[in-house]
Parts: sequence; structure tokens; C-alpha cells
Amino acid sequence: MEVHDRLESKLTQGDFLVNMLRVARSDGPRLEQAFIEHVGNLAEKLSHFLRSNGLIRKAEYEPAKFWARQRGRAFGFVDGGVASIDLPGASPLGIRVGSYVVRPGDETDRREEFKIEFSIVDDLYAESPSTFAVPDDLEDRYGDRAKLRDAARIISEIAAALALIRRRSDVKTVLVHGPLINPAAPYGPPGFPFFTADTAEKLFGAPVPSEKRHFVPLYREVLERVKACSTQAFGVVERDGGGRALLLRVLEEMNRAGDLPDKNYAAGNALLRKYDLSDTQILDVILGPGEYLEPKVVPRQEPSNKWPKDWEESLKFYPNPLTTYLKPSETVRPFRVETFEGTEDYQEAMTLILATARLLPGYGFPVALDIVDKYAKVPSWLSREIGAGHKAVLLRKAFEQDDRRLQEYAIKMLSVSSRDWFFRPKA
Repeated sequence: MEVHDRLESKLTQGDFLVNMLRVARSDGPRLEQAFIEHVGNLAEKLSHFLRSNGLIRKAEYEPAKFWARQRGRAFGFVDGGVASIDLPGASPLGIRVGSYVVRPGDETDRREEFKIEFSIVDDLYAESPSTFAVPDDLEDRYGDRAKLRDAARIISEIAAALALIRRRSDVKTVLVHGPLINPAAPYGPPGFPFFTADTAEKLFGAPVPSEKRHFVPLYREVLERVKACSTQAFGVVERDGGGRALLLRVLEEMNRAGDLPDKNYAAGNALLRKYDLSDTQILDVILGPGEYLEPKVVPRQEPSNKWPKDWEESLKFYPNPLTTYLKPSETVRPFRVETFEGTEDYQEAMTLILATARLLPGYGFPVALDIVDKYAKVPSWLSREIGAGHKAVLLRKAFEQDDRRLQEYAIKMLSVSSRDWFFRPKA
């Protein structure tokens, strides 16, 4: 299917509706035609450059032959779940990361294995939380609890992958649900707490010196250990975050190669910004079923001018991911795949990812990652029960006290949500 035909087909399905609405006022009645003309021309130029330079590859989809070759081999899949619990007077942290190992063609009890590789249960408001160390002056505690949860989740998932690789030497390929390498700088501002000695040791699998228990150096150490293993690790990102880091790198390459003059290079960049087009959207038009882009290094720790001063040296040596997008079928958008620089046998791994993504009709994502997601996810009914039990305990303790004001405060606190009028800012 040609680029313009594919683009028009996506338009009829409403795929680019949000992008066009952003510029509806300026483009007026010619909006759709202008969009097809401008975006189609850019996509055609990109497609021609990529194909003429051998930068688009194809993973063959021959499931019968492929799965016969994989008989008895072990493949691992990792994903984490975070508990969503809203508790008054507390900041709960509940994370568990599960692994799923499967051996295609094995009909014995050893075919599948489910295991929780790592878990955290903590209260960030506790006087002595078990995950993050607290300063001597409790008033100096780090206030952004959401960022603490994100840091714990990010490092827990790659730590679980490392634990699986160490535990199962027969697993030669591991897929992680989500990015393989995340930006670390947001978790290094002044005051961001270190992990406790016990948590750092669980994450790394060995005792960690006190100066390396901070997220930035510890996350890097875990990534480096995974990279050094003989097992191949890949991150598979399901949702389009709206970024275009890969497209911008391709445009730069075209410009340096002389295939895109400076004037057209500037116009292409302006067009991507105007319509807020992402890597996924453009590559959805360029790629055909089973095709993927030649992997390119996309630094995840940029821009360096935003690095926290305390961790500049550590961030400078972070590994960068080789990044590509794989389109599983004509009707499913491409998804991002990341691995470490220097990874060999990329073609075979992409064939595996495509084969697992095509196991269910119309799904288009590695189904084993969905399986481990369901296994590791903290069920909503459990979160609700924990919240309800906590509130009941608070209310009972309040009424055990002969203090009417305390009782009224407990009732008000437990009967409203964070979006109620009681908590809204005053005009």
C-alpha cells in the first residue's frame, strides 16, 4: 500500500483527528487536503530515504516454521504492577514485579513458570519507611511522593529482569513491558532520598555502598549488569507517548546525507511540530506489516543542561538504547522496541516479538506481556479493600477518644475525596 493511500485510509478511521484539530483554525476548509498533501509528501520522502538506504527491515512471519525452531527454548517476560490506594493520612507504596517464563513445545510441567521477582510494601509517611531513607530532620523529607513511587517502580522492573536472568540461565531472551532505559535526571534533584541498605541490596542482588544507594547511580548499575549478561533484554512499549525522537534523528541523517536540503529540513521539522506528529503516527504510514526501522541509538538522558549537579558524572555514562518501531499488521499501529547498544541477533529477536504479537487476531502486541501484566497487576478489589479497612480502623480509633472535634474531623476526612469542594483552592 502506497504512503498516500495508507495516510488517507488512516484519516477515514480518525487516526489523525486530534492532530488536525490543533490547526483547524489556520488551515480552514482545506484542512484535510492540506494535511494529506503536506504530511504525505514528508512521509514519502522519509520512506524513499529509508528504503533506498536499506534502513527498513522485515521480520518474516512464518509461525509454523518459527515455533518449530523454538521448541524447548525458554523465553522470559517481565512486568510490574502498582497498587492504587487512596488513604487519608498515609502515602502507601505497593509494587510487585512478576515474571513469566514459557518454553514453546514443552508439554511437561516445566513449560510455564510464574514468579513474583520483587515486591515493595511501604508507607512513605511512616516514621521509618523501609524503601527510602529519611533525613535526620523529618521536616526535610522529599515532598513529591508521586516521583518517589515512579522511581521505585522503574528500578524495580529492571531489577526483576536482572533477578530472572540470574535465576534462570536457560532464558536467553527477556522482554520487559515498557521502556528498557528511562530518563534518570528527574529523580536526582537536591533532597531526593537514597534507598535504604536493605532495599538497595534487594534491587541489586548484593550489598551496595552507601554512596551508590541513590536512584541515579543504582539504576545505572542495575542496567549495566543486565547489559553485561549473555541474555538479550528488550523493552517493548505499548502506548504512543507522542514523542518524535526517532523521526528527528532520521531527518538529521537525511540532511547530512544531502537527501534533504536545509530549507526542506527546516520545513519538515516545522510540519512535525505544527501537527504534533509522533514517531508512531508517521511510521504507521511508512511501514508495512512485519516491517521495522533499522535500530538507532536514541539517548534517553538528554538534555544534559537539565542534569542535577550531584549526578552529572553518573548520567554521562548511562547506557543508551537502540530504538526501533515494529508494525505487526496493516491494521495495528507500530510499537517501540528498545535494547542495549551492541546487541546481536536483532533480526531473530524481532521475529520472536512479531510472532508473539500475532498470536491473537487483531491484537498486535506480544501476548505474553499481557499475560504477565495480568499476573503482576494489583487487583482493584484488593486496593479498595485495603483502603476500606484502613478507614474503618481510623474511624474506630477516633470514636474511642472522648473528643467530639476529633470525631468530626475524622468523619469529614474519610467522607470526601481529593476532588471535593473541601480541598479545592479558594478563588
